[in-house]
Amino acid sequence: MQAIVFEEFGGPEVLQLKDVEEPHAGPGEVRIAVQAIGVNPVDFKVRRGWFDDFMPTPLPSVPGVEAAGIVDEVGEGVTGFVLGDEVVGWVNGGAYAEHARMATVIHKPAKVSWEQAVALPQAGETADRVLRELDFKKGETLLLHGAAGVVGPDPA
Repeated sequence: MQAIVFEEFGGPEVLQLKDVEEPHAGPGEVRIAVQAIGVNPVDFKVRRGWFDDFMPTPLPSVPGVEAAGIVDEVGEGVTGFVLGDEVVGWVNGGAYAEHARMATVIHKPAKVSWEQAVALPQAGETADRVLRELDFKKGETLLLHGAAGVVGPDPA
């Protein structure tokens, strides 16, 4: 299987296309044939080694925490998902690959493209959490400024 890999910390120049071992769904996971990946600030911060003090990154590493794809393997104990389901969610171990493992996953909305769906995990979860924290009520109005990225400013 091919994946984008980095073997040292750094900028985009450390990314390489390589053959890697194919992942398989473990208990509570599905494996997907990746159709789209999310690229967000977490990815470059991990690749640069900025999280290594509190979230060590084993090298070599496949980046990416969000993906959308078609279920092609279902792990033990998984219910509600079958082969061929279109899904989106958080990846366990690298989204920048032909296949990825996922435990936090939802069905992809049918009328949403792969590229749109993959924006749901980080941005969607954050929006949901903020609305819950604000205790937003029906009839109230919320004005958002600068809501054009994943979450927060990009210092790079």
